[in-house]
Amino acid sequence: MVEIEGPEIERVFREEYGRAVAVLIRAFGDIDIAEEAVQDAFTVAAPRWPDTGLPPSPAGWIITTAKNRAIDRLRLEASLQNRHAQAALLHAGREPVDEGPVRDERLRLMFTCCHPALAQSVQVALTLRLLGGLTTPEIAHAFLIPEATMAQRLVRAKNKIRDANIPYRVPDAPDLPAVCGRCSPSSISSSTRGTPRAPAMSSSAASCARRRSG
Repeated sequence: MVEIEGPEIERVFREEYGRAVAVLIRAFGDIDIAEEAVQDAFTVAAPRWPDTGLPPSPAGWIITTAKNRAIDRLRLEASLQNRHAQAALLHAGREPVDEGPVRDERLRLMFTCCHPALAQSVQVALTLRLLGGLTTPEIAHAFLIPEATMAQRLVRAKNKIRDANIPYRVPDAPDLPAVCGRCSPSSISSSTRGTPRAPAMSSSAASCARRRSG
């Protein structure tokens, strides 16, 4: 059995957080459900993996655990006549949609984050949050604005994606060049300067894991 330390779990977080969130968003059609489920899965992994060893497929373990926890939570809420939970469960039971020209859940999510209905600065912040795993304080620091302001921007962006039914899909092939221009490194660098590297594991997730395992 291979023993793993904190840095190994942090490596998995850094490499797989964005993909896990993207897969869960596609499964349930809800950003908040996906984020919370993936964070819960890493919280479970933090005290377990040092004792049991790294799973053969850490990413698969995280995604499966997150999906199961999300389904359990939604079933409970659906039993209480929570319509939002019922809708998410219905979405999760649908057949997978056509893959389109790009077959990568993270790219699919990036196109959603870079939708023209969202301001460019919000596109960058949302991409850092959902795909980079940065915390709200870390993103606020990069943008040189108060944490509360950034938190409000992220909440409004998620609500707009939901309320406006912004699709979670890759644009049609003829539209890709124009859309990719909005997601290009030059457009991102014009929106923020000094953005921190994606942390090995976001401070909030790490501290939550330590509290849960302590």
